[in-house]
Amino acid sequence: MPPPTLFTYLFRRSLISVGLLFLALAALVSLIDLIESLRFAEKLDGAGLDFAARLTLLRAPSLSQALFPFVFLFGSIWLFHQLNRRSEIAVMRSAGLSVWRLIAPVALVASIVGFLSMTVLDPLAARLLIAGENLKNDVRGKPQSFMKLHGDGIWMRQREGETLLLINALSIDPSSGTLSSVRLWRFDETGAFRERIDAVDATFGTRALNLNQATTTGPNVTAPRSPVYILPTNLTPEDLKSGAPTPEMMSLWDLPNFIRLAETAGLPSERYSMRFHDLCATPLKFVAMVLIAAMFSLRPVRSGGAFRLVLMSVGVGFALYILSSVARALGESGFGPIALAAWTPALIATLIALTRLLAVEEG
Repeated sequence: MPPPTLFTYLFRRSLISVGLLFLALAALVSLIDLIESLRFAEKLDGAGLDFAARLTLLRAPSLSQALFPFVFLFGSIWLFHQLNRRSEIAVMRSAGLSVWRLIAPVALVASIVGFLSMTVLDPLAARLLIAGENLKNDVRGKPQSFMKLHGDGIWMRQREGETLLLINALSIDPSSGTLSSVRLWRFDETGAFRERIDAVDATFGTRALNLNQATTTGPNVTAPRSPVYILPTNLTPEDLKSGAPTPEMMSLWDLPNFIRLAETAGLPSERYSMRFHDLCATPLKFVAMVLIAAMFSLRPVRSGGAFRLVLMSVGVGFALYILSSVARALGESGFGPIALAAWTPALIATLIALTRLLAVEEG
């Protein structure tokens, strides 16, 4: 670590650089999202500027969170370039400070912000994002997600005319769409119980759910087990998958249990596992951005160097985005280990930057 006074100076400068850039980009992204929300509100009755503003505020933490890697990349490049342009880095180096001691305060800021982002900001953003989706559904008159996962399997809710159906299944076979150990409750328009149906399994047909070996139990009578009980429904196996919350709506603390339940119920869990490992890699990703910024910015300033620095930083940012997208697609599609796909971009960026910085330190 550098001397305490210098450490505090670099730590404070990095906070200011990253903070100001984050506020500027977050304001720009929120303004763009507000315009999109206004366009969405124009298509709905009873939705105006207040609806668009509330929707943007609820979505802002989630949208802003995606900016952090680029904020640390460009903010650190700006910080190191300013220190280099005013010969502050040359003075520090001549005093015997190594490259690693110069980078340490900025990397510490990145790791702290990364840890807080995945443990505090992400859970808050996930809950606000759910509130935003609920707000959109309320304005459109669309019911909220009808599918939930619990320890006893999949729960679905469907309203057919004046009848409410609650369906519980232990698991689903993704290939055939077959539900196992099915229980169904039917209620009338007043909420009064009408009947319960228990079946060994159920398969989706054309606008129907075929319950095999079903037993019907009513308030006053129990029907014997029948070979097939046909229940009219508009549900499909695709509805079960689309009814689940998106990975962005799940926090770091909720994902492990949800992944376990989804795997037990037979629902796809790759996207959620990818999201979990991606969140765990957040501090390393932010530190990697600082190291890449130092790799470009710690060399002596030459004529036209600022323009080349901007071009290189934009190129690196774009390349990292492409690498992360490809790794995410491979992980979610099952072509490779999910943990490896989530951690690889940050690890590759860190190793490349460390290699280049070793050359800077030796040269």
